[in-house]
Amino acid sequence: MKIVTVNVPESYIDAINKLIGENGLYPSRSELIRCAVRDFLLKELKAANNIVRFNKSELDDFDEENFVRVPSERLDDNSEPVTEFKTWKIVKRLEF
Repeated sequence: MKIVTVNVPESYIDAINKLIGENGLYPSRSELIRCAVRDFLLKELKAANNIVRFNKSELDDFDEENFVRVPSERLDDNSEPVTEFKTWKIVKRLEF
């Protein structure tokens, strides 16, 4: 394992301290942070796999190297799920 130094607000440390120790959910700060990072990465990688790209026919000068179309679900007035798409500019492409 590698050592990573992270600066976090004092309020985060207070919350972490409540979750660790003999009566806590995690044995140490390191284990809590490893679990949090793992869960974050799994969520983000799953979301990245669900990215839907624009079709060139949808937009004339669409630059598919620099933009992606991401599905986003919400509930309408009748509590029915509605899928909308947001366009995001790719700042740095992830390598998997």
